[in-house]
Amino acid sequence: MFLVTIGTTANAENISETINIQLEELKSENADVIYESYFVGNTCFVKCGIKDNILTRLTDKKQHDDFKINMSRILTDSIIQHWEPRLIKRILKDNFFYLNEKEKEKVLEITDRLLQEEKPILPGGFYKITRRNKIMKCVLEYFAANEELNIDGFVNFRLGSYIKELNDTIERAIEQYVAEREYNEFIKLLKYFVDIQECKVETVHLKQAEDGKYIMLDEDMNSVSAEYFDEIKSELADENINYDDLLISTLITISPRRIYLHEADNFKNKELLKTIKSVFADRIYICSGCELCRIGKVENRESNNYGL
Repeated sequence: MFLVTIGTTANAENISETINIQLEELKSENADVIYESYFVGNTCFVKCGIKDNILTRLTDKKQHDDFKINMSRILTDSIIQHWEPRLIKRILKDNFFYLNEKEKEKVLEITDRLLQEEKPILPGGFYKITRRNKIMKCVLEYFAANEELNIDGFVNFRLGSYIKELNDTIERAIEQYVAEREYNEFIKLLKYFVDIQECKVETVHLKQAEDGKYIMLDEDMNSVSAEYFDEIKSELADENINYDDLLISTLITISPRRIYLHEADNFKNKELLKTIKSVFADRIYICSGCELCRIGKVENRESNNYGL
């Protein structure tokens, strides 16, 4: 007794192979599944259902429902595996044609990463309807009234919500790509400033104290002179000072040959830490543990007025 017939033209061989493999897995789990695949022109058809025997007749409704659920899962996997990459490329071509090929490649990479990171749970413990669940729900609804499904037409005309989610994901990927590109250009500019600056302090030891202030010491473990902070601070309006920016500006101004980061994992602003590492690159040394790492604060050191 065949229950459903699946037809596909796009990626026909790959999709039929995926369906057949998963149907074989169902058979290995003692499901009374039968199926056959055949081509008519360039369209592949897979007929599949449950063996007609006394047991299936007695439990007909449940068997059929279970089989349709399994087929919905199999078709969902096939659509995500074989159709999703085609859809993403089509959306990029149709809706984001202004991107060049290199930009499209980067956006594709980020899109794939975002889709892999999809979480079923939202902040606050609420369940999110994932794209997989959206597809499966549509397939189940379709099977409630139909026994023949053409994957190509189904994807194009029945999965509007899913396609919209892919479009939204691509938009997020483009936003991330632009932000990453601007960040990289910003880092290149800061590195240029570092390269042209005269080295004013050979070595800087940098640590963030428990109160959030930054401790900067020279090679003799004395506080870096406040005159460097004064030089930077004079160019900024007091009410607009961002001390993370002030730290970066100060490090660029003094351009140390070596920067030892103490208790780097305790830095509250991870983006700041990432920026320092990117800008100063081979000048960075990560301390694995010393007296400065073990103490919560530095005593008897000259301090400055800016929380650094």
